Amino acid sequence: MKRRILSTVLLLAVPLAAHAQTKTRAAARQPAAKARPAPAQKAASAATAAAPAEPADPLHWLKLDGLFQKTMKVGKIVVETPVTGITTAQDTYDIFAPFDGRVEELQADLFEYVTPKTVIARMVSTEMAALLDASTEESRKQTERRWQDVYQYFDIKPETAGVLTNIYVQPRTRVLRGDRLFTVARKVVIIAKNTEPLYSKLAKGLTASVEHKRDPGNKYSAVLTDFVALKSSPVFNRLWLEVGDMKGGIKIGEQFDGTLVVGSSSGAKLLPRAELLEHGGRRFLVTEIKTGLETAEELEILESTSLYLAPQAPSKAEKGGEKDGKTEKSR
Repeated sequence: MKRRILSTVLLLAVPLAAHAQTKTRAAARQPAAKARPAPAQKAASAATAAAPAEPADPLHWLKLDGLFQKTMKVGKIVVETPVTGITTAQDTYDIFAPFDGRVEELQADLFEYVTPKTVIARMVSTEMAALLDASTEESRKQTERRWQDVYQYFDIKPETAGVLTNIYVQPRTRVLRGDRLFTVARKVVIIAKNTEPLYSKLAKGLTASVEHKRDPGNKYSAVLTDFVALKSSPVFNRLWLEVGDMKGGIKIGEQFDGTLVVGSSSGAKLLPRAELLEHGGRRFLVTEIKTGLETAEELEILESTSLYLAPQAPSKAEKGGEKDGKTEKSR
């Protein structure tokens, strides 16, 4: 009896198992049915689609490893640069002997500043020179007084103001008419250069103060008349400084050192050069802005503030961590 019941149970179990396997295979062949979203999920999806999309990293285009917030400083900035150069005589003219005779006296020194009223030298004619030579030292003054109405001293004066750059005669030198006696420079120009990098733009008319390298203390003012940036290094320039107050003693062909004043500004917003962004020859700064009206696509900019974002240099610990990471990875 027990055997019959057991056999009946086995016969019923086999068809049920086969039916279950067939149903499972059919379900596997058919595509899975999509789950219907709940009403709450539908509302959330609609709200997400309506909101404007925000980029994951708004500053990814800057390609900066780190940013930190800073405030611009307000203060005074003064730009000066040391200069050095050699003095040259420019716009020169010569003074020639007006007649045959002799230069009796020189009354001006080399590199002296002279004007049309300055007596550089005194000349006498050949006849007057012969009379003076025939007289003794005691009787010379008497001869000069006796013949002063006929033979007079002739004063040599410059045409215009300038620096006496060359003297070609000595006292009691015989000269012929047309002989060159002196050279006067209307201008003295220092051909110089700046000895430290200069990042500000130059302009004609800037002033400088210079002095002789081997004889400091006697300062001269000069004006920048021209400049050219050196091709090998644009932060260095060839400078032409015209000496303004050509007082006596300025030497030609000597080295002069000084300071060129480029400019100054008070109440200026100051920014470290390393925190400036340069691209395509232009300069940019990521500053905080105040906005007005906004839409999903654009907004109104009202003004900018003194806050800005600057690149942050990695700390020593971060640098050490990066090195250790690379070392561990390489190992």
